[in-house]
Amino acid sequence: MLGNRVFARAVWVLVALLTGLCVLAAPSVAGAAEPPEADECRRAPLAHARVSASLALQHDDRTYTKIITKLVVDVPGDWPFAQDLLLSEESRKYIRAMACLTRSKQSKQQRHWEEWRTGDPVVTSRDGRIKVVDTAHSWVDQYRSDIEVGVWNVRAGARRWLVRLQVPPALVGARWDKITVEPGAPGAESAEPRPDAGEGTTALVWRPARQDQSKASEKRRPEEKQASKAARTAETARQGRGATAEARAGSVPLVVVSLRPSWQRSWAAQSDRLIAVGIGEAGELLWMGAVSALLLMAAREYRRRPGTPTADQRHTMRNLVAWAVLSVALNVLTRTDEMIDRYVQRRADGRWLSEWIFFGHYGLALVVAALLLAFSRPPRRVGLAALLLVLVPLANTAPTGVLGLSKTPFTSDAGLVVQSLSACSVIALTLLGFVAAAWRLAIDGHLLPESRRFPGNDRVLRMRIAGPAVAVATVVIAICFALAEERTWQRISWLSDPADPEYGSDRRSVLVSNVVMSVSDGLDWINGYHWLLTAVAALAVLRTWRTSPSLSPLDEQADRAERLLFLTFYAAAVGLGGGWTLGIGLLNGLWIPLHMLALYGATTLFMRRSVLAQPLEVSRQPFFEGLGPGARTQLLRKARAYRETHANLRRLDQGLFGDEPPKRADEERDLSTLHDWPAIGSLAAPDRLPSQVSVVDAALALGPRDHWWANGSRGARLALIPGLPTAVLTTWAWTIRGEAWENTLSYQFGFPDVMLNFLFWMVTWAAAGFVLGALWRVLPGRRGAVKAIPVTFAFALSTALDAMLAWFTNDSVADLSLHILAMLFVLTVTGIALDLDTFRGERRYWQSRLGLLLSVYQMRYYSLQLAYLIAQVIAIITIWQFFAEPAVTPDGPGNQ
Repeated sequence: MLGNRVFARAVWVLVALLTGLCVLAAPSVAGAAEPPEADECRRAPLAHARVSASLALQHDDRTYTKIITKLVVDVPGDWPFAQDLLLSEESRKYIRAMACLTRSKQSKQQRHWEEWRTGDPVVTSRDGRIKVVDTAHSWVDQYRSDIEVGVWNVRAGARRWLVRLQVPPALVGARWDKITVEPGAPGAESAEPRPDAGEGTTALVWRPARQDQSKASEKRRPEEKQASKAARTAETARQGRGATAEARAGSVPLVVVSLRPSWQRSWAAQSDRLIAVGIGEAGELLWMGAVSALLLMAAREYRRRPGTPTADQRHTMRNLVAWAVLSVALNVLTRTDEMIDRYVQRRADGRWLSEWIFFGHYGLALVVAALLLAFSRPPRRVGLAALLLVLVPLANTAPTGVLGLSKTPFTSDAGLVVQSLSACSVIALTLLGFVAAAWRLAIDGHLLPESRRFPGNDRVLRMRIAGPAVAVATVVIAICFALAEERTWQRISWLSDPADPEYGSDRRSVLVSNVVMSVSDGLDWINGYHWLLTAVAALAVLRTWRTSPSLSPLDEQADRAERLLFLTFYAAAVGLGGGWTLGIGLLNGLWIPLHMLALYGATTLFMRRSVLAQPLEVSRQPFFEGLGPGARTQLLRKARAYRETHANLRRLDQGLFGDEPPKRADEERDLSTLHDWPAIGSLAAPDRLPSQVSVVDAALALGPRDHWWANGSRGARLALIPGLPTAVLTTWAWTIRGEAWENTLSYQFGFPDVMLNFLFWMVTWAAAGFVLGALWRVLPGRRGAVKAIPVTFAFALSTALDAMLAWFTNDSVADLSLHILAMLFVLTVTGIALDLDTFRGERRYWQSRLGLLLSVYQMRYYSLQLAYLIAQVIAIITIWQFFAEPAVTPDGPGNQ
């Protein structure tokens, strides 16, 4: 009852906050504003203004071509609206004056949906004239749509793109000094009118002012040339102004440039076509289908094991199979939602679109949440909370119109509030479903600690904790969504008249429409992290079915099921999603087998060079065959004696002993005796350790625990320490640095996605640490820093293939080197920590962990290790500074 009351209070707090948020976000009309007339700019032409305009298309190292525009207007002080440009950017007079200079279509409402800007136009005043510099940018990412940026219009076709200059009415009679179009490589295919000159390699330049002066000089009468200098000057001042103004009125060239871009940029610009979207969604389904097929294959191999599985094994196997099927169903529902939404938006029948928005988006989202809750089999109170959350969206989308809002969704403030509550309820329900599913997978696999209140029992998902947590997360998402929507609206309508009634109506309509669409977008966003549940399901099975005596999951003694599931876990949790090219993820599914083959090859290729694979001196059998019960204890004892004996020899060489120094022969005899190995494991007789392997090397090769699963778990925990600052760095590179920050501010789920990006990288580093620990005994090298190299190599190999594909398609590869170096740094530190953890039993004999590490590694080798780490940090900083900032915001990690 306490949990239900707490959850009910959280729901009411959520309702109150969202209601207030929606009321604050609702449009208000400024009564003091005066709607400008549509022809005000035409009645106040700028005959004596000086204008220059430029457009540049940047194609290289980016997915979508970037459009950069610049408009410079030197306004005379006698223009009626000149002084208004010096007012605040929120002033209605400023908006009117700036719209006259920068908008070709004069109206009370200005909507440039594709126009982006880094700041307001720069306005300066000097010598009675006012100079306005307006810069804007956008991307060519829409097929056969007019992209309006500043005074330019760009339209992308299948083969050709058209760039047009749209002159504002107030600037038709102005003096246009220079018009520049930089189409980028390979250059323009045609240009009208004929350009006057060129700049650089491909830029085209028009100078209308010079042509006007030439035409005006040709119209001068012959008798003017024979008049005196004073008379000629007066006549020119009297007649030239009118003639020149008349010439200028029709002299602004309607610049039209046609270009044929490279096939890479042309294909990327068509990524929003229905067929391209379908291909991309098919790639996503192939990714999930490949992972699910691998999970089912591993489950079949596990079930072929002899013997009767335990209850825990049956539960985790049932969860694995169910999740393999459910994940495909969830992705089909999510991708179907996206495809149908794209299709109905292209229909002329608005009725079907309205019906689909309300019944389709809400319906599919509720089905997804229901499937997650059915899979998780939550406690009763969680189920009751889910039923409570589903009431509002069900009432909103009921065919009978219980609330009557589905018929008039965009007209009332009540509709805005209820649609917001409905959308938040669906988001909260989906979050609750994902939390419950993850809890079920983790509890059945004993991945969470036992209950402290009831020792020996599993923890229970309690509503008094899960309810407020989901409610807080939903409120944060809603607030961030409202802020992003407000920022987007201000961006697209910054030159619109807020006093016009149409302004408030459009703002409310756009807000309600986006609130309803957020159900579909939120479902895509949350479902993008389904790989987390896949990783948990795989870990649960690996933990409960770990019965084989193999050294690692990829050892020759490991069975096929264990090997297959471990490689699938690596591909899903560690390997980055590749194959995203030209805005389409068709090849994304191919990276699953690539990740698996890279890790398997990098491990097995050098497996025979590992310490435990070295042959014993007498029997020539691999050392790991001589491991048995008590081997770890014996090796640790020998390793301590080995280090003490070497310390005695060093002191003897330095003359640090007293009157009776130890004999070198005795010390060397003790060292030789330490290499004797008893007949344990599969050895029939006593043997000796490999000659090139010391007992310290052998102890470190076993790792800190007795089983590969325990070594992997320890590696995952230790990887969190270096993973924390590295996750901050990579999250900064993905979501904040450069143009990524602009996308984060405008994306509906931008700020929450920053937190999930951080979680994404923390899970990636922890999973990489688990893989390193699980493979510890078969990796080459005698120290952890060397053992980290093969796993990093596997990660780098698949990442390098993705970089080659990006190079072929001329996409950005700015962050890929950073990811590889970050992985190397995290695994190197984790490997050193695992070496230190191997001798944790001696920690009480040393003042600090550093002293113990110096004893294990010896001072000389540790200096090399420290220099190696410092070199990695310097390389990370250098790579980050060398590469340019990402030209296109990276895809979300949900596509991993």
